[in-house]
Amino acid sequence: MKSFHIITFGCQMNEHDSERMAGILSGRDYTVAAGAADADLVILNTCSIREKAEQKFYSELGRLRELQKERPGLKIAVAGCIAQQEGKKLLRHASHVDLVLGPSDIGRLGELLERGQTTGRAVVSTEGDPEYHLKRIPSTRAGSIKAWVSIMHGCDNFCTYCVVPYLRGRERSRTPEHIVDEARDLAARGFKEVTLLGQNVNSYGKGLGRQIDFPLLLSMINGVSGIERIRFVTSHPRDLSDELIAAMRDLPKVCEALHLPVQSGSDRVLKSMNRGYDRSAYLEKVRKLRAAVPGLALTTDIIVGFPGETLDDFEQTMSLLKEVRYANIFSFRYSTRPGTAALAMPDHLSEPEKEARLASVLALQREITAQYYRDQVGHVVEVLFEGQSRKGGKLAGRTRGNTVVNVEGASSLIGTVAKVRITRDARNSLHGELCA
Repeated sequence: MKSFHIITFGCQMNEHDSERMAGILSGRDYTVAAGAADADLVILNTCSIREKAEQKFYSELGRLRELQKERPGLKIAVAGCIAQQEGKKLLRHASHVDLVLGPSDIGRLGELLERGQTTGRAVVSTEGDPEYHLKRIPSTRAGSIKAWVSIMHGCDNFCTYCVVPYLRGRERSRTPEHIVDEARDLAARGFKEVTLLGQNVNSYGKGLGRQIDFPLLLSMINGVSGIERIRFVTSHPRDLSDELIAAMRDLPKVCEALHLPVQSGSDRVLKSMNRGYDRSAYLEKVRKLRAAVPGLALTTDIIVGFPGETLDDFEQTMSLLKEVRYANIFSFRYSTRPGTAALAMPDHLSEPEKEARLASVLALQREITAQYYRDQVGHVVEVLFEGQSRKGGKLAGRTRGNTVVNVEGASSLIGTVAKVRITRDARNSLHGELCA
């Protein structure tokens, strides 16, 4: 019996794609290896959203080349966005790779491996399966309490810095029946929480030819018995509707947490990014959200050093952080990406300048996040326990706002929701005690 090991880079979409590839392989009698050194097949599921992710991939690919010299029978596959971006070109400087497959070709993984075995040659499949989003592909889940559920693939937004529409294609929605059936199956297997995945979940339903949108889908999943919590990523600010805000307010299983990527606080930069909204429109949606959903934990993405970003543009981003006061942020230096409109823009900033601006953003947000954590002390919150804490000796779970809480308690609590009183804050988590 053959074994496999998957190394995943990048976003939640990639994590779930890896679960799908694991499901396909398990259905073909592959077993999970302890690591790359023990596997007959290693899959690198790659990310191309930033240059750093590419560098990590190529470093890992180099290590696998050395491992393959020691174990000539080892097969190496490259999946994900770099596979789609490079295609056959990848084999020119990585001749030890046996299979290259794009994100929409995952469903053919088994047959592509067989083709390579039969021909003895490397196989490249990046043409994409136009029906991929309509197929039910098995998944081997990484956990037993929380699960990813993909509701759509691709993106139509074409932000000037982003490669996703070119690599994952245009938006295609899964049918609501398939999504709800998957949620029911997860509930029957004991899962308590689902996170709905899409590059822009707010535009769900496009192309299905029926009256279905994201708020209605949320309502349908809210009715699935056994699922206790619903989350979703990512939500594009331009398409955040009043109906979705109402759904977050009215549907009890939808958590009070939202990732709403702003990217910049400057109208000039937002226009250059082709984001489709300005600062005031974004802030108005934040105001509506907080009025409708008390205690909402809001997070965002920030890109610093976008081409042409002036010091004044950057200060507007800093002022937006102070005004909104996010629970947390994910911030990155602008990274040049092949094929994007931003690559040809003038006035690219130096790496030291981008690094300095990133450091300022992170320092400010650390203060804001620390205060957000301090404000939770004394509150009673619901915690879904997921397992042991990283340092051991306690249970770890998450609030509905998605903050980690560490509590002393019996392991029988894992997979259940309990009331916890927050007793103290820490740098990246909270500590609490079970309520009597």
